[in-house]
Amino acid sequence: MRLSIFQILAITFFFSCSLARNLHSSLLKRNPYIANRSVPYGEGPVEMKRDETKYVFMHLIVGNTFSYTSANWIADIQQIQAKGVDALALNIGQNNWELSQVASAYAAAESLGTGFKLFISFDFTAMSCTLSNVVSIVNQFGSHPSQFKVDGKPMISSFEGGCLGNAGWASLKAQTNGYAMPFIPGLEGIFSQWPALDSWQCWGCSFPNGDTNIATADDFFYIDQLGSRYATTVSGGIFAHFSFKNFYQKGDDWLLNTRWEELMSLRDELTFVEMITWNDFGESDYFGPLAATGSEPWSTGFPHTAWFDMSQYYITGFKTVSFPAISEDVIYFWARPHPADATASNDPLPRPTGGEFAEDSMWAVAFATSEATVTLQCGSSSSTFSVTPGVNKLKIPLAPGGMSVKMVRNGQTIIDETAQGYTYVLNPVLYNYNAWVGSASSGTINNTPNPPSSMSASSSLSAKSSSAPTKVAILGTSIPQTSSSPQFLPTPKPQRCRMR
Repeated sequence: MRLSIFQILAITFFFSCSLARNLHSSLLKRNPYIANRSVPYGEGPVEMKRDETKYVFMHLIVGNTFSYTSANWIADIQQIQAKGVDALALNIGQNNWELSQVASAYAAAESLGTGFKLFISFDFTAMSCTLSNVVSIVNQFGSHPSQFKVDGKPMISSFEGGCLGNAGWASLKAQTNGYAMPFIPGLEGIFSQWPALDSWQCWGCSFPNGDTNIATADDFFYIDQLGSRYATTVSGGIFAHFSFKNFYQKGDDWLLNTRWEELMSLRDELTFVEMITWNDFGESDYFGPLAATGSEPWSTGFPHTAWFDMSQYYITGFKTVSFPAISEDVIYFWARPHPADATASNDPLPRPTGGEFAEDSMWAVAFATSEATVTLQCGSSSSTFSVTPGVNKLKIPLAPGGMSVKMVRNGQTIIDETAQGYTYVLNPVLYNYNAWVGSASSGTINNTPNPPSSMSASSSLSAKSSSAPTKVAILGTSIPQTSSSPQFLPTPKPQRCRMR
C-alpha cells in the first residue's frame, strides 16, 4: 500500500510522541526522588468548569513552627501575602501540638482582615492514615472564615495519600463537602479508578530529572491526561544531607525564573500553582527567612528570601496575564559554596546523589529599568555585561572568594555591593549543595550576614564550571563585554507532543 506524505508524517509524529513518553516513564522509574511524578491515565471525573482566576499557594511545614507565637504567624502571613500569594498550604504530621499551631495560623489570618486564606495539606509520610482523624481535622477548620474554598468547598490537599484509596477520598469529601487536590504517587495507568479526586498536584514538576534542564514536557504529559484538573509546583531546588535522605536535585540554569516562565506559558492550562516551600530548611527548598526551628547545617547562613522577592514579578504576571513594569533596578544573585566534585574533609556522609549534576557558576538576574552594564565577580572570576530594559539572566564561572555585583548607567554607579557571609571554597569540611541567595538594589543588599561555619578557604580556580560568562536576555538582546563573547541564548519555546 502506498502512503501519502501526510500519512508518513502522521505516523512519524505518533512514534516520536510514543518514544518520548516511554523515555519519560523510564526516567521516572530510575530516580526515586522523582518517582512522585505520577502520570494519571484513563478517564477521570467530569471536569469542573472554573473561572479564569489563577491562584498561587505557598506550602508551609507546620512541623517547623513549634516555637511560633501569634506574632510569628502574622509576620509570615503578611510577608507571604505581600508578594501576591493567595493561601497557605499547611503541611501537618502526627505531632499533637501541630493542630494548635494550625488554629493559631487560622486565627492570625482572620485577625489581619486582608482576605488571606489557608488549607490543610496532610503529610501521610508523617502521620497515620486514619480517615476519621482526617475528616475531623477538615471539619474543624472547614467553616473557618480564613479557609480556602473552591466553589464553596474547603480545599483538602496532601503529600502522598494513596493509603486512603479512592473510596476513602470519596468518603472524606462526602463527610466534609471538600474539594480534593492531593499529590498521590503511583497512579500510572489507574487514574480511572480514582474518580474522587477533583485535582491532582504534580509535586516533582518543579525541578528537572537528573542532568537535564527543566522543560514543559512533563507538564504537557500530565495535562494530556488531566486537563484543567492538573495542578503544579515551583521551587528553587532541593538538597538534603541526612543519613536517610542524601540527594541534590539540579537547581541550576536559573531554575526558579525558568520555571515561572514555563508556568506563564502554561497559564491557560492552569488554575493552581504551589510554591514549595516557605520553611523546609531540611530539604533546602525554602523561600522564607531562616529560623532556628528546623534549620540544618546546610541551611544555616544561606538565605533565600531574595528568591521570594524576585518571584513577586512572576506571581503578578501569572495572576494578571501581564508582567508588571520594572520600576527599580535590582540584581538577584546566588551560588553554591563549593565545587560540585569537591571532596569534603570531615563529613560522615558521602557526596549526595545528583551532586555531580551541579554547575559551578554564579547565577544572576538583573531587573533593569533601562540600558546599563552589570559586573559580576566571584573571587578572581569577573565579567561585565550590557543589559537591556527588562529581565536579564547572567552567569560567570565561580572562583575562590566572595561575590559582588555592580550596575553602572551613564557613568554613574547604581548598585555596588559585596555579599556578606558568603565565600566560595575548593576544600569544604562538609558537603553543601544549597544556594546562598542575595539581592542588591539602590545601594542595599538583602542577605543574612552569618557566615557558613563548615567551609574553609582555598586558593585555586574550580575546574567544573561554564567555560565563559553567559547572558540570556528575556527582553532585548545584548552581548557580554568580554573577549570570549559567549553565544546569546533565547528563551526556548515550549513544544507540545500531544496525541488525541
